[in-house]
Amino acid sequence: MAVRRPVALAVAVLLGVSATGCVAAPPPEPPAPEQTAMEQLDLAAPAAESVLRRSREITVRIRALGCQALGIGSGFVLPGGVVVTNRHVVDQPRQVTLNTWDGRSLDASVDGLAVDSDLAVLTLGDDAGLPVAELAPETPQPGTPVIAVGYPGGGPATVSTGTVVGITDADVLGESAGVIVVDAEIRQGNSGGPLLDEQGRVVGVVFALDTASGHGLAVPVSTLLDRLDADAFAEPSGAC
Repeated sequence: MAVRRPVALAVAVLLGVSATGCVAAPPPEPPAPEQTAMEQLDLAAPAAESVLRRSREITVRIRALGCQALGIGSGFVLPGGVVVTNRHVVDQPRQVTLNTWDGRSLDASVDGLAVDSDLAVLTLGDDAGLPVAELAPETPQPGTPVIAVGYPGGGPATVSTGTVVGITDADVLGESAGVIVVDAEIRQGNSGGPLLDEQGRVVGVVFALDTASGHGLAVPVSTLLDRLDADAFAEPSGAC
């Protein structure tokens, strides 16, 4: 059971990139060297390399053509051709395309949107044997090392490491909810990407950035598990 530690939040900026320019994307930066991420993990080099490689393989880039904008974000693959991402990345989509770690492009459909959290599930027409993520059994404690993976700016996949700063309450698309606060580097386009522990298990879903502290925010894995177990995802309306 994670301990809630008060963390002051300013305005949380959602991290999906939109072609409408509602939230301006930061200038592109080169991805951090993988060696740096390996050195920050408290693991032997072969184990760290394996975890980082696996973290990229389970993560996909998402491009969602909506009614008025192109949403760009990240997501991760679960068994059965299910992909998890943020609701704000794929809200009211007409066409969704995923790009994989090995350069493939796959079509997907939005299967459901969570009505009380920034989560969405997609279904692949053909999962093509993609590597799948393992979900951690519980939300991490403050101080836990974490790995954030995503496609900032819609560019190449990046991996950053950090720790859980705390667990706090925040506004998530109009709903008050518990969120994980991390100091790993997170940028726009990381929305929907996995937050992993040092074993490579998903502990959260990245969704926003606290503008004052620069800390990343993630929906806890416990929230995701609850929504998946209860099948608490509504079908998208499809209306613009």
